[in-house]
Amino acid sequence: MISEYEDIGLHNTCSEDGSFDVVLDSITNIAKYGMGIIAGVFIDMYSIIGNTDSKTIYTVRKGTLADYNARIIARSISGQVINTDPDTVVKMAEEGHMGLVGNEVQVGISYAEFAERLGIYAASCLIAARDQSFRSVLDQYQKGIEFIARNPEVSAEIISRKSNYYDEKTMKRIIGIYRHRLTTLRSDLERSISVYSAVEPSVYRLKILG
Repeated sequence: MISEYEDIGLHNTCSEDGSFDVVLDSITNIAKYGMGIIAGVFIDMYSIIGNTDSKTIYTVRKGTLADYNARIIARSISGQVINTDPDTVVKMAEEGHMGLVGNEVQVGISYAEFAERLGIYAASCLIAARDQSFRSVLDQYQKGIEFIARNPEVSAEIISRKSNYYDEKTMKRIIGIYRHRLTTLRSDLERSISVYSAVEPSVYRLKILG
């Protein structure tokens, strides 16, 4: 989105390969870029649905951020995770189990809020850069967050068009739920790495710049 106003080239790493200066990705996927961490992003992308007292958590396929989030919850409540498809997650939640899904599937209790009740506070996405000189990108990212808050409809159109991740109708429905929050606090980054390294060992190798 910021490329509409700044001289910054945006690329979708889900569909493009290449050598990038700055990358935003899930905390469980970003280690593969081999760059240092300069910031974290809290995004409310997931919902807890069904019975929150259940020890069995249904979620989507293994290795997704949703799966890792479910495993973080399971560790905290001594529960188990069962991977399946989104429709089955919703069905099992209706039958008395707990489910964890993306907001595009169903909106329930915010995963971030539910996790915080259990004492879990972690950014699910990180921003990595080649070196400290790219920190100025964070100012532009914050402008993007503020633009989304002020212009959700236009933002949904731009994001849908640029990313091809969700269709415009879906993006307009869920964009207001995301509540992006940027953090550069070392304590937040260290805590996030600690939380997610418990379910994905590669996260432990992440290094914070500065």
